[in-house]
Formats: sequence, C-alpha cells, structure tokens
Amino acid sequence: MKFYNTIEESHLYFGDNLEVMDDLPAYSIDLIVTDPPYNFTKANCTKMYKETSKKLMSKSGLYDYDDETEECRIKSGFSKEDIYRWLNMTPRLMKKMNAYIFCSEAQVPIYAQWAEEYCCKFSILVWEKPLTIISKSRFSQNAEFIVRIYDDGTALNKLDDCDCYNRVLHYPPVVKKDHPTQKPVELMARFIRLSSPEGGVVLDPFLGSGTTAIAAQRLGRKYIGIEKNKRFYKIAEDRLKKEGVQLTLF
Repeated sequence: MKFYNTIEESHLYFGDNLEVMDDLPAYSIDLIVTDPPYNFTKANCTKMYKETSKKLMSKSGLYDYDDETEECRIKSGFSKEDIYRWLNMTPRLMKKMNAYIFCSEAQVPIYAQWAEEYCCKFSILVWEKPLTIISKSRFSQNAEFIVRIYDDGTALNKLDDCDCYNRVLHYPPVVKKDHPTQKPVELMARFIRLSSPEGGVVLDPFLGSGTTAIAAQRLGRKYIGIEKNKRFYKIAEDRLKKEGVQLTLF
C-alpha cells in the first residue's frame, strides 16, 4: 500500500534533474508535464535554427553554430539510455503514473517500450501547428508528438470544454520565444486541467523557460520545476515573478 507524501509549496530547482528527483519525497507527484530534449539530427537542428533567431540559438547553450557554414548542431543528443534514465526515477515519485511528454517521432517507440516494460498504458497526441512550408518531396513537419503514459485510476477530469478531449491539438506556436523549443502556456495548461486535481503537484524535470510552472500556477496547482541551464533557469524565475509568485528557490 502506498502512503502518499505531501509537497506543501511550489519549488524551482537549479541543477541536475536526476539528483533533484532522487531527493524528492516518494509518491508525492500527481502529474508530469514536460518537454525533454529530442534526439536531434543535423537536418532538424538546421531547420530549428532557420525558424528561431540566431541570437537565441547562440545564447541558449544547447547548440553550436558555425556562422561561416550556417550549420548548427545539438551539443549532445538524447538517447534511449537518457530517456530511460529519467523515466526510471518516476515510479517512485508518482502517486499513479500520469505523464505527458513531448517527443520527436523517432522517440515515440522508446517511450512506448518503457510504458510496456512498466505495465503502463500509452497513448499518442498530436500538436498540429500552422503549415508554413510545403515540400512535395516529403510530408510536412507541422506536427509534434506528445505521449501520455499512465496507470489505471488516472481518468481524465470532466470538463465543460469538450474540445479538450481531442487527440489532435490546435495551438499556434510561440512567436516571441525565450527558449528555442518554448511551448504555449495554453497547451501545457490543457494537460494540467485534464489530469491533475486542484491543489495537486505538477512536476517538470526539463523546465526550460518555465511554461509548465506558469500554467500550473495559474490553475491553482503546485509545481516542481527543474532546470540545469543557468540562463533558462533565470528566465523561468523572472517569468514567474511577473506572475506575482513568491518563489522558493534551490
């Protein structure tokens, strides 16, 4: 029988997410909403560079960019081992496994395999973004994937907005970004509304610029946000302060 622990306050942590997660109390998290690194190739890294300002890419600390060749590359990929390393820590933390995870198309089978090994259920949602470029040699890249990994007993909340239950999500991307892969607050809020109780605790171990924490704060949930990049941690801190939040920082 699980004895649930209570997290009384929201926290931002600057540091390695595996170390922080290892120190969090067992069975204390209601929901994970997170956007881990994708396993970038040269091609899609270059695509992201073209869609994001040079200034943001160069300052992010995530990419190397060569001004002469106009090529960029991810400093480190995010392999199956990396995915398993952080996911393996979640069963100890979750009251019931309940997670929404953004990922690349190539990573979907890895998350599905992990779910099967841990006897969890698995579903795929698609964030469809406006189509801006059409290539007649391949399918368009106007979709991102979100996997939901969950246990029995995590039924979706009953909301008046029936559109929330659609597996295909329609939100415009963030135009003025603080992070190369920043997601809309409304998108993160959708998952939090659907899959967490009021006053519950939402974990984002890859916090980035703080969007998940902002969505949780606005919806009356507590949040645990972890970010190891100093620049993005400071951005998340500043964004939350603008929300009127009195932060507890670690």
